[in-house]
Amino acid sequence: MSVYELFQTPWNFLGLPQDVSERARARGWLLPVPYEATTSYGAGARDGPAAILAASRQVELYDREFGSEPAMDYGVHTTLPLNLVHKSPEAMIQAVEDAVAGLLSDRQRPEVLGVLGGEHSISAGVVRGLARAQGADSLVAVHVDAHADLREEYEGSPYSHACAAKRIQEVCPIFQIGIRNYSSEEAVFMRRTRHIHTVFSEETTDAKGLFLRDLAKFVKNKRVYFTIDLDGLDPSIMPAVGTPEPGGISWERMLEIARTVCGNAAQVPVFDVVELAPIPGFRAPDFLAARLVYRLFSYTLVRSGKTTKKRRSRHG
Repeated sequence: MSVYELFQTPWNFLGLPQDVSERARARGWLLPVPYEATTSYGAGARDGPAAILAASRQVELYDREFGSEPAMDYGVHTTLPLNLVHKSPEAMIQAVEDAVAGLLSDRQRPEVLGVLGGEHSISAGVVRGLARAQGADSLVAVHVDAHADLREEYEGSPYSHACAAKRIQEVCPIFQIGIRNYSSEEAVFMRRTRHIHTVFSEETTDAKGLFLRDLAKFVKNKRVYFTIDLDGLDPSIMPAVGTPEPGGISWERMLEIARTVCGNAAQVPVFDVVELAPIPGFRAPDFLAARLVYRLFSYTLVRSGKTTKKRRSRHG
């Protein structure tokens, strides 16, 4: 036994061994952005990234859907958390854009970049960074959320969490899923624009999942930016969000959505999972978020068929 096996696993996503999680080997990278400044109800999203990382260390690497330990094959590198900019929401969004564009433009870059929020406002910077690094041609967004997030501004800022989708649609068209609460201003915009396709919450409960056909067509042969606000899920399984809404998406349906996106898109170069506001002493939501992030990496990286040399798992 190597002396290094006496030490705890690195503090990274899934607690992966160093040879699987180093930048030069990992095909997936994870960027924590613990930013919160514009939340308007429950607070705590700034603690979301750390809670997801902590929970992920208890997630079994073996995944029955794949019949293997996928992360041991593709590897995930966890970056240091992004520095916070408190000057203004706009300045922070610019910092996120610069960070994402820089990571995706570097000679040593990930095949898939996952971003952990933090509040949903960061997504404006994420999609801008993606477009800056790789262009906006054939780029579309899939947006899971309870709220439309299509306000032009909210509480004095166009970079509020309530404006995330409005800023995203300035870069590319959006397919929204799970929407069940929005303003009259947003309702007018949704009727008038051709950039937004909205699937309301009650449509997601259809047993046959008919909306998945439209989703598959929307992402077919496109590059997809996949943004998931966890309040899009049913609060019975995801209560740890700042603004929970009745109704929502089940765990099984969320996975169907993810499979549809990743299985039909030409590429999903970037995804984010945002708005986890951990509840002290209640671990289930943190664990769900960690499991979802793991599945997103697997759906985007395993399907390519690329394999690497077999590595030993943390469990031996």
